[in-house]
Amino acid sequence: MNTTIPKANVYEKTGLPEMGLRNYWYPVFATWRLKIRRPKAIRILGEEIVLFRNKNQVFALNNQCAHRGARLSEGSCIYPHTDTLTCPYHGWTYSGETGKCVAKLMEGPKTKISVEARVKTYPVREHLGIIWLFIGDMPAVPLEEDLPECLSNTQEWHTIATWRTYNCNWRPLNDNLCYDLHAPFVHRNSPELIFQPIFPFASKVTTTKLEDGKGLGYTARGGISEENYPNLGKFPPPSEAFWRKLNPIGRGKELNPQTSQATKLYGIKYRHMSRLPTVTLVGRPSGDYFMCRWVTPIDSKRTLFYSVNAYRRKSKITTILDKLSWMLWHSWVHDWIFSDQDKKIVEEVRSDREQLSLSDAGVISWRKFMVENARNPNDGNKPKL
Repeated sequence: MNTTIPKANVYEKTGLPEMGLRNYWYPVFATWRLKIRRPKAIRILGEEIVLFRNKNQVFALNNQCAHRGARLSEGSCIYPHTDTLTCPYHGWTYSGETGKCVAKLMEGPKTKISVEARVKTYPVREHLGIIWLFIGDMPAVPLEEDLPECLSNTQEWHTIATWRTYNCNWRPLNDNLCYDLHAPFVHRNSPELIFQPIFPFASKVTTTKLEDGKGLGYTARGGISEENYPNLGKFPPPSEAFWRKLNPIGRGKELNPQTSQATKLYGIKYRHMSRLPTVTLVGRPSGDYFMCRWVTPIDSKRTLFYSVNAYRRKSKITTILDKLSWMLWHSWVHDWIFSDQDKKIVEEVRSDREQLSLSDAGVISWRKFMVENARNPNDGNKPKL
């Protein structure tokens, strides 16, 4: 497919909202970073929010006092035995549960408080060492409804999470995580892959709707590991070939549902999947590991990128080994260096025009799926734009 879109922003035509898909749970903050009596200001999907913790419970409010508009994140939890947060300006004190103003400290305890004296509250949960928020226009669904099985089933899986902030809109980052065939080129000389046979390129990517209807599974068929290009030469170039002579088992091997352990033991049919709202899963044919990438829009120009490594629990020893492997290898080789190769490119992507091509089959399908299937309180089918 070859399509030129000479518009100010190519995403205007896709129908994907600039600030992200509403009515979903998103990972927003590490639990250990939120201390008792120390509110934190965050921005998610363009909304200004303050997080605070009292009595070891987390609350989320709109970060603007209803009185004179001061930032509640500059306030304090001066009554730690309650669920309240007090504005730094005139002492208006709000319930974290309801958002109602329960006291106006500078006006005395007998002051009448109107029902309008309140701020918006946000559903909030702590799970896997992460604070999750539901940003939307409808009652929150259970958190587990938006989580893939490897993040919801803590009996079967253990996880390690990291996060980065990308200086770009969420949409190009979300596109990058689809099966768009950039890995054989961008990451071919990363420390994680440098001694591996190159990923197959020129594959044909097809997508299939997942059984639960919440996403797509990707399948890549065919592909080549090297080829000659007229008037150019061989790719990969001979200068890169010598370190690939070790011929180890290789990475990025496709999952074969007919023979893979992941399918036989766990019913996993795809190694690479995308799920609503903005979740990408990349696993192993063994079915014992998933790299879960979750894109959380901050505003129109910044995005929070959560990377959660999910390991299947087997024994106490393997759990310890998984953590050691992440600390000594995966944390810096993949979560840092590998991802930084994408970060440098994605942050500079221009969205004023694009020519979609064969390598974009996964991107095209995922964009369309999101628009047609995102949760919406009005009709349940189309996202609120």
